[in-house]
Amino acid sequence: MNPVDEKRDAYVTAQALLQKQDEASLRYAALELRRCLEAIVYEKLDGYRQFLPAEAAKEWRPGQAFDALIAIEPNAEDTFTLAVAVETSPGQMAPGPYRIVGVDKRPKAKWIKKTWNKLGGRLHAEWPYERHKKSELSQRQFLERTLTEVAPFVENSVTSVMAMTIDFQCTCCGATVKVMEQTLKQKSEAVCLNCWSSYRAEGSVESVVFYPNDDPFQCNCGHEIRLRPKEIEAGYRFPCPECKQVYAVVGSIWNVSPIEEIVTEGPLGQGDV
Repeated sequence: MNPVDEKRDAYVTAQALLQKQDEASLRYAALELRRCLEAIVYEKLDGYRQFLPAEAAKEWRPGQAFDALIAIEPNAEDTFTLAVAVETSPGQMAPGPYRIVGVDKRPKAKWIKKTWNKLGGRLHAEWPYERHKKSELSQRQFLERTLTEVAPFVENSVTSVMAMTIDFQCTCCGATVKVMEQTLKQKSEAVCLNCWSSYRAEGSVESVVFYPNDDPFQCNCGHEIRLRPKEIEAGYRFPCPECKQVYAVVGSIWNVSPIEEIVTEGPLGQGDV
């Protein structure tokens, strides 16, 4: 089932379940709404297929998928109207009249993640030590509100992607990274979606150079090794490609320094004076 059909199927199923009065139906409605949210994200991301690392994307959860969408295009959360008009002069914006083709409605990443996680909480056994017990009425109200909030994204199926792109090779994993020129103009940074290494972009769009934000690890033989962000955890083992010496990540080192003024706006952590 493609994402468009799946989001609609999940929405209709959740709607029917919420019309029932038993508690079990509420649980299944939460599951269907979660599936609906996932399909909405996957539908949007499918329009950016050319930017995605096929193998790495198979392991993504909905939250990561929308993070990827934001990394590809800064305006990925903005809803906009797509309209066309007859061009009168080559290379110049048409004076109109414009005909609306459709509205590309896009959910906010923060809302997607928060709602998706909150729906997931309805799928588990009730935690006996929970401070505030959720009543069946409050759960129903949350699910009905979520059903209303996802409705515009279910009814709409327009996704528009128009952009000039720049390619470069990731120095960490070797994958080819495709970046929108608009992204570089707005953020001056890029992310390799294969290994999630981040880069800063310097120079103009016509002659841009990408520099890794993370420093490499230098082997005793002098060879520089770059670890993927997801590999930097205690116990991870890796060899040097040149001399074959094997290393292991053994922990993290934290540095602290005194501050001139004590910030009193937020709570102090344990050990603060």
